Amino acid sequence: MKLLKLTLAFTMVLSLAACGHTVKETVSPVPADQVGTASRNVVVIPFADYTPNSSRENYWRRNVLIMEALQDEFSRYGVATAIEEDVLDYLVREKIIELPEDEPVFSMSNAYMHDMAASGDWSSTMVRELATAIDNNRKLDLERQKKETGDERAGTLSSTSLTSEQVVHLGYMFGANYIVRGRIVEFDQGAAKDNFNPFQVGLLPFVFNTGQRTIFGVAQSDKYEMIDKMAIGGIAGLAYGNSNRNTPFDQDVDHEDSGHPLFSPAVIDIDDYHELNTAFWGAAGTGLAFLAHKGGKVPRAVVQIRVMVQDAATGRLVWSNRSQIEVTPGSVFSPQEYRVLVDRAIREAAGSLVGNFITACEPELAPAPEPAAGPREKAAVAGHVPADQG
Repeated sequence: MKLLKLTLAFTMVLSLAACGHTVKETVSPVPADQVGTASRNVVVIPFADYTPNSSRENYWRRNVLIMEALQDEFSRYGVATAIEEDVLDYLVREKIIELPEDEPVFSMSNAYMHDMAASGDWSSTMVRELATAIDNNRKLDLERQKKETGDERAGTLSSTSLTSEQVVHLGYMFGANYIVRGRIVEFDQGAAKDNFNPFQVGLLPFVFNTGQRTIFGVAQSDKYEMIDKMAIGGIAGLAYGNSNRNTPFDQDVDHEDSGHPLFSPAVIDIDDYHELNTAFWGAAGTGLAFLAHKGGKVPRAVVQIRVMVQDAATGRLVWSNRSQIEVTPGSVFSPQEYRVLVDRAIREAAGSLVGNFITACEPELAPAPEPAAGPREKAAVAGHVPADQG
């Protein structure tokens, strides 16, 4: 009875602990003490996308992330940004940009393909075949639209360059001091291939990556590098197995008693597993090399953007610069999701560019540098001399 009561009490405690939610704020608002008083206004217009093989949904997703990051960084220096939806509506009404007929949202086909790949109910071959069929259908639909409308840009986001008069009028409509434009030059997600940091790739991939490059050098493809590593693992395993006759399989020795205490037992049969041990360690080394090659993949996100700033009163280009940021996890225990890496890369690039613009064009908005400490202040900080003495 006592055990039953303890079990019920323990179950109730677990039930209470399971109630509620776990909340984690991944993007925090800009702290109030880091936001300056708005003294300048800017208009950030959608960025042009020069990345290869970029679809509409990918472009809009990248553009949203960059625009949000720029707005946060401008607000740190007391620079107010026009509302993005109002700016986009104005650009469309003035026919500065032309949106495609269908909304730039993620297609249902992409959602279906993602669900199929994540469920695990479909083989990778079937998923690839369906993806190819969907892609072919999209191309046929696009060709049909081009024939019907006679527009070679059907289904894409078309835009025209801004003249100085249009820039001035845009600045007047939103009461802006600057017009901010830009290009998405590179937006790459993949795996960092040449990485030999054991804290990032893991110990086992580090050993085989280093050995493979030292012995075979750089292979032509990822498959050849896997073969190189498996060869190294197999040879190392065979060498180790050949030197260990009794590991993991020990030899079996059968004895026959002589029946007299003065005589030792006579050996009549020996089962030697030396060859089996050698084969075992060879296969183990090959398997470890295969696992090391499949593991140790360090994700990376590379973002390169260029930002141009024009004077809203004259349309004159006053500043232009670019930044490229590459982000990889610091260790195998760091977040590995591409979404986190891309977001960090965009924020770092936006912070670097906006800070450079403020320093070059609006130095009065930059935070004042801390005064250099004199010898006595340095000594006080170090704990040698009190700052108020002398």
